[in-house]
Formats: sequence, C-alpha cells, structure tokens
Amino acid sequence: MIISRYLTREVIQTLFAITIVLLLAFLSQQLVRYLNYVAIGKIATNLLLELVSFEIPYLLALLLPLALYLGVLLAYGRLYADNEMLILQMSGFGNKKLMRLTTFIAFVVALIVLFLMLWVNPLISAKREQLMESDEATLHLIQTLIPGRFQASPDGRHVMYVEKISRDHQQAENVFLAQEKKNPDDLERSAWMIVYADLGYQVKDTDSNDQLFVTANGYRYEGIPGQNDFKIIKFGKYKVRIPQNETQLTHEKSETLPTRQLLQQYTNPRHAAELQWRISIAVSAFLLALLAVPMSTVRPRQGRYLMLLPAVLIYIVYINLLFIARHWVEQGKVPISIGMWWVHGVILLFVLIVMAISSRRWTHRL
Repeated sequence: MIISRYLTREVIQTLFAITIVLLLAFLSQQLVRYLNYVAIGKIATNLLLELVSFEIPYLLALLLPLALYLGVLLAYGRLYADNEMLILQMSGFGNKKLMRLTTFIAFVVALIVLFLMLWVNPLISAKREQLMESDEATLHLIQTLIPGRFQASPDGRHVMYVEKISRDHQQAENVFLAQEKKNPDDLERSAWMIVYADLGYQVKDTDSNDQLFVTANGYRYEGIPGQNDFKIIKFGKYKVRIPQNETQLTHEKSETLPTRQLLQQYTNPRHAAELQWRISIAVSAFLLALLAVPMSTVRPRQGRYLMLLPAVLIYIVYINLLFIARHWVEQGKVPISIGMWWVHGVILLFVLIVMAISSRRWTHRL
C-alpha cells in the first residue's frame, strides 16, 4: 500500500507539472492568435479574456493524454535509472502490480478526459459560438479599433483610422474613414468616399438594427482616384453604415452539438466522426499510459530521458492516425462501424508486443 501511494504520487506530480507546462505553452499560442484578431479588428477587446478562458477545458482534454503518457514514462524511468524499481521488484512489487496500478491511474484520467470531451467541451463550444454571434461581439465597433493604426475590413473596401479613443471606449477623436463604392459608369475604376471628422461614435439603427458609425464636424470627399471632379461636403453630423466583422472563430459546427444529439444522428458520417473523436481522446489516454510502462524500462544509470524521443514520435504517429481516420469517416471513405476504432486496435497490438518484449528482457535480467 505504501509502495502504491509512493508510485502514484510520483506519477501524479509529474503529470501535474507536465500539464501545467503544456497548458501554458498552448494557451499562450491561443492568446497570441486572439490578440492578432483584436489587432485586425476581428473581435472586441472586452471579449479577449472570456475567449481565452474557453480554451482551457478544450486544451486540458487534448493535453491530459500526452501529459499522462510522459508522466508515467518519466516517473518510472527515473525509478529504473536509480535502481529503485529493481528493488521494488525484488521486494515483490512485480510488473503485474505495476501494470495494475498504472491501469487504475490511466482509467481515472481517461474518465476525466471523457467527461471533458463528451459534456464540458460541447457546452463551452456552444457558449463561445453564442458569444461571437451576440450583440456584445458586434455592437461596439469602436472597441475593435486601435488608436493610431489604419484598420481595413476583411473585404478591403473599408478603411478606418482614429487618433484617440475615450477611456470608456464610446467615442473616438480625429476619425478617418474610407469606403469604396462601385462606379456604374466605369466598372474597372471604383469611386471612393472619404470622411474626416473631429468625433465619431457608434449607434444602432432602430428600424433596420444595422450598426451605424456617426461622425461629427467633418468633411466628406467623393470621387474617383486620378480624377479632379471630387465632391466636397462639409457636415455637422454624418452617419455611415459599417460592415460587420466576421467573428466566427469556432471550429466545425459539429463540435458544438451535445453528445446526445450526436448519438441520435450517428448515421451521419460527420456526427459519427465527431462522437468517435471525443471517445478516442479518452481511449488514447488509457492506451498511451499502458504503453509508457514498458517504454520506461531503462538500464541503471542510462537516464530516464533515453526513451523520450521514441515515445514522442509514437505519440505523433498515433495522433496523426486519429486525424486521418476522422477525416476518412467524415468523407465516407471508411464505414462508420470501423470508423476510428482500427487505430486503437493497432496501438493496442503494439502495446502488447512492447509489453511482451520488455517482460522477457527483465525476466532474463533478474
């Protein structure tokens, strides 16, 4: 019992450390991606922290299998390298008990991953999609503007620039707005409408519910670049209809569907692939933990990092096979009954072979 608690503590501590490092690394990558969206005016700054927080359970579900795999590999590898595992085996704690303990840990982690994949992540994905489609994401265009920087719309037909923004992000100063308009007389050369105003703020049209950008105390210039017949108008207040930013940052629509709906529509290849993917991540956590036990076997003083590179390569092959199998199911190239399960079957066979080889080596060594 003491030995089991000691080994469990070693694995859990290593698992926790690896999870934190991987989570921070991938979360930083997602943060940079969202900051880029903020910089180009694709999302509002007030949504940044909430969107990043939505990534945490999604990343945890994907990273826990890898963290458990490396945790078992490094924890047991250190025990083998320091001769502690040899002493434990000579004391009666053999490979069967070690595998039984690892199976229990892997089962618990797999259940956590399964809970995240089947229930938590679909709910988070649905809430993220609702957030990006809500008025909060599109109501305040001014919150997507960065002072002192020209920002263009995705279609390139609208360019905006503001020199200053108030603290409450409700009003902009020294506004520049350029909008391209099609010229019916000359289809090859478009006309441009340029607005320069002292102030600018956004309102919602009560009739059409469209977003309007109101500029005050400025000038409007209309004409075709290269020609001298520009129209110049001085105004006290001028409203410009602005395009809505594309804020669809979620992945495929099937990721937002609850697991119960995927089961009901399991005959649909896309829904079947999504459900099998959710279950496969949990299955991979279990199989990878079992594989890490024989792969952690190293000779004394060889170092616990000896099998780290081969282990990472095996993980990369495993995950890529799952991605390929998922794509095949979505495209209908593989029957749903076979689906992604053949990948787990190949890995399970590989685990049994590695276990048999490792057990035979240690039997001769003892």
